[in-house]
Order: sequence, then C-alpha cells, then structure tokens
Amino acid sequence: MKTNYLKIGCGLINSVEEALCANNISGKILYVSGCVVDKIYGAKIKNQIKQYGELKEEYVNYNTIEYAMKIAERCIATDIDCIIGLGGGKVLDVCKYAAYVSKTKYLAIPTTAANDGLVSPIAVLKRNDGLPRSLGAAMPDMALIDIEVIAEGPVQNIKAGIGDTISNYMALKDWNLAEKRGKDHINTYAYLMSKNSLDALMNVSFNQINLELVEILINSLVLSGIAMEFAGSSRPVSGAEHCFSHALDYFCPKKNLHGLQVALGTIAILKMIDEPYDELLKYLHNFNVVVNPSILGIDKSVFVACMQNASSMRKGRYTYLDEINLSSEILGKVYDDLLLEL
Repeated sequence: MKTNYLKIGCGLINSVEEALCANNISGKILYVSGCVVDKIYGAKIKNQIKQYGELKEEYVNYNTIEYAMKIAERCIATDIDCIIGLGGGKVLDVCKYAAYVSKTKYLAIPTTAANDGLVSPIAVLKRNDGLPRSLGAAMPDMALIDIEVIAEGPVQNIKAGIGDTISNYMALKDWNLAEKRGKDHINTYAYLMSKNSLDALMNVSFNQINLELVEILINSLVLSGIAMEFAGSSRPVSGAEHCFSHALDYFCPKKNLHGLQVALGTIAILKMIDEPYDELLKYLHNFNVVVNPSILGIDKSVFVACMQNASSMRKGRYTYLDEINLSSEILGKVYDDLLLEL
C-alpha cells in the first residue's frame, strides 16, 4: 500500500480536517500520541478530529509488538475507521503496525525527523525479550509533515535525521557486497531512490541547521521510505550500521537516538573496511553530529560487544560484518581512533 496523500510544508498541522475530508474519513477516529507531544500539539489535532468524527484516544508508553497488537485489536473490536498518529518514531511505528494488522486507514503526523520511518513500510518494534524487530507493514495512507513543527523540535532530533540519511552510504555498500556474494538481489529503483536521498542531503551548501535544511532533510527521509517500499524491505537504507545500532539498543546502558548511532556505525565500519569516509565525516562535523563513542556514553567493552553481536540482530542480512575480522583487539583500536573524532 503506497501513501496516496502526502503533504510536506509549513502550517500543515492545521490541515488535518482537509486530509480527512479529502480521504472521506469519518466515524470513529483513534488519536494516538505520547504525553509530551500531546501537551504541545494535541488540542490542535483533537479539535480538528472532532469536526469529522468521534474522537477516541490512546497514549503510547511502549513500542513493543505486543502493545501495537493491542491497539490493532482495539481498532478491530471497536470499529475504528482511522488512526491518527502524532509524534516521533515510537508512536509512528506502533501506529503503522497496528494500522497494517487491523487494515485501518492511517494518517501519520511526524513531529521529529530523527529517522527514516516517516512514511516507510517498516515498523521497528521490540519483542518481549527487548530485542528489536524490523517488521513489514505498509506506508501510511496519509501523511502531513509540517516543516515548522519539526524545525521547532529538539535540534538533536534533526542531527539524528542527518545521521540516518548519511547511513544510506554504508547500507548501499553492504547491498552491493551482498549481491556480489550472491546473498541478495538489488532492486535498481530502490537503490537509486536511496542514493538520491543521500545525494540530496549531501549536496546542500548550508553550514548550519535552518528551515531550508530541515525541508531537504524531510524530503530525503521520505525518499528513503519510498526506497523501502520499492525494495519490499529496509535493505536500501539499512546495513551493518543499523545492525550495530540495534545491538546498542539492546546491550548499551546509555540510550542514544537511532540516527546518531547509525552515523557512528557508518564511520566505524568504513574505518574497519578501509574505505574513504572523510567526506561523510566532514559533513557530519559541519552540523555537529557526534561520532565519538565516548561522548555518546558508549564505552569500549560495549562498543566491541555490539559490533561482534551486530549481525545476530538482523539474521539473513549479509553485510561487511560477515567478512571482516571482529577481534576485540581490532575493534578496540577502531574505538580508540573514534575517540579522536570530535
């Protein structure tokens, strides 16, 4: 299912009524958000919902498969006509999967650009044991992406979005390797879409985060989501660096934004395979995206363990981590080198 109603621009948080009307949505509408975001934007969204349907509410505390299934069950059992998800990745992924399972119409309203899941057909949720799973879902039926809302959010979220887009570079390298080894097949449309997403961001001439950069970043993240739709998986934008990030989510006591972790993973793995990374690193430094593991609260033992366990986070995804030496000695040296990256 492809997104058939996508709007990117300023002031779109006030266009919920227009989106519902254009898509003939009425009846019971389930508003899903987190408590913090709800306090800022919730009243504005809920007042618009009330003009077109019967408002129901759900506040997300967990991003687990079990919780998403409970929302799906609620949609089926109470005849929900549409889910409206307002928030960041946790809320959007829960809504995306619940809508997919329950076959309910879904309007996504992202409030951050910290990852490439804005309109992707992939939901990253946790199992009961805490391990993350990337689950096939569907792109939202409708999406309103308000540039001003995202620009007004924490700057760290924007930096994470930059990091996530930059990580496409490593993901595409891994995909090329997998095809060369006969472990995967490249979908050319998806590959080009992911590369265009990366190039669009890399080619900007800004040296600080501003509204124009945020708009380009959003467009890049949307292109990454579309690349996943073409591929039927997250393969075009997720390689060794994402496996490493998932391992950090599971093993590392310090929790960082996903986009910052994949940026670190990208630079680290390029170092390990002796591939040029200076251009990417310079770009990340330009926007103060940190790839120093110590600053991110990741100590050497955790870094080493996460690299060594990364492949097990996404079984069946062939990457450079399946071929290179992952000895504690080599990984420890890479960690030490990364400490020099401010």
